[in-house]
Amino acid sequence: MKFYEYLSKNELGQMHEATLQLLENTGIYATSERFLGKCAELGLKVDGHRVYFPRALVEKGLSTAPSHFSTWGRDKKYEIKWGEKKAYNHTCVGTPFILDVETGRKRDVLMKDLEDFVRVADALPNTDIVSCIFPQDVPTHAVVTMQTAAMVKNTTKPLRICIESAHETNFIIDVLAAAVGGMDELRANPIAYLEISSVSPLSYAEGPGNGLIDVVEAGLPLGVIPCPMMGATGPMTLIGCVTMHNAEIVAGIVIAQLLRQGAPVIMSPRVTFMEMSSGLGLWAAPEMGLAAIASAQMALYYDIPCTVTGFSCASKINDEQAAFETFYNSFLPAVGGVDVLGASGSLDNALISSYEKLIMDDEITSMIQRTLRGDAVNADTLAVEVVDAVCKAGAGSNFLSQKHTLRHVRTELWQPLVSDRQSYGAWEAEAKSYPDRARELAKKLLAEHRTDPLSPDALAKVEAAVQAAIDAGE
Repeated sequence: MKFYEYLSKNELGQMHEATLQLLENTGIYATSERFLGKCAELGLKVDGHRVYFPRALVEKGLSTAPSHFSTWGRDKKYEIKWGEKKAYNHTCVGTPFILDVETGRKRDVLMKDLEDFVRVADALPNTDIVSCIFPQDVPTHAVVTMQTAAMVKNTTKPLRICIESAHETNFIIDVLAAAVGGMDELRANPIAYLEISSVSPLSYAEGPGNGLIDVVEAGLPLGVIPCPMMGATGPMTLIGCVTMHNAEIVAGIVIAQLLRQGAPVIMSPRVTFMEMSSGLGLWAAPEMGLAAIASAQMALYYDIPCTVTGFSCASKINDEQAAFETFYNSFLPAVGGVDVLGASGSLDNALISSYEKLIMDDEITSMIQRTLRGDAVNADTLAVEVVDAVCKAGAGSNFLSQKHTLRHVRTELWQPLVSDRQSYGAWEAEAKSYPDRARELAKKLLAEHRTDPLSPDALAKVEAAVQAAIDAGE
């Protein structure tokens, strides 16, 4: 499939040049002495707390970043082929609230909700990567380690983990290694990619800086995910904000490549914007979708794998607004060329998780992936012979009995997961809305779906790693 070019190659070149200027002349601000020392060792210019990037080192780092690699699930049938622009779906990370599946009311996320949400994501056919919602009933100093343990116990799909603070990184890695039988297996067939979030504008705090070093030195895939807000923590122009946070991402990629040439890295751009009348940060349409496709094109320009927010919306419930905002924000970058679309299952600017929305986003993914599959043009698909045969057979002839129809009937047409396609009369008997049907499916999956468990030995090692993380903060 030929991807839609929102920006021209000349415009992308101008944005790359601006990125080089920012890194060379403005640099990034960092607070970690360890991070600053490492940057100096790698040949970057360090002046106080600011790190500057010579153009030659930037170009070198971008040239050694791999364009293709894979991550897997505990079950190796789940493979994410980074670099192939398949628009995989991953669930939203970090939402502190959830819509209760029974009452429909917003409440705090608890650990049981995380386990249940992951289990439903594990069951859905077009949800490819699982992230963690944010439980409020666990110790904050060990929260990501506990989230990671909950994920490896409740899904066999690939994972995406955002590192909140560097002190947990090694515990998180211990959990992942325990789940797959050791560090060597984890490096060879990583079941997760780990993301660090630089702070806009152009800053790497202690946690992201040290976390970057730890992830790369562990030999695991690294994502860099800044989230600037237009007009607040980034320029008010969309292109300016995309360019600034492109510099933030490129800074992390270059340092990773200087640390370990060929380290698998992922560009994870997330430009958001502010509703100026209220001060609220928005993950809505259309600017989210436009910034996402612009950022995805920068990743294509560098030939580095990319994930963007796709399934975000400002709506507070799974309604018509949620549907059209989500489809716009996901479809636009997908046809522009992106590896993974994020924020599946989220409402209210990625603050609320919803089972019904998770199911709708799974179905949207299947439509997008049908689009990206494309359609081959050849003698069989052109169907000249079968059209000729039917037309010459005379009155009453049709395509229903043709072998050509039988051969293609199960592969040619998209099949819905929850969407209604009944006649009006059949639908009227129950008259259920999309959210009603999605809620019913969520309840069914919660009641019936069970994930392949960890072995007793692996489970014991996972629990030991979690306890070590808890003890370390006491």
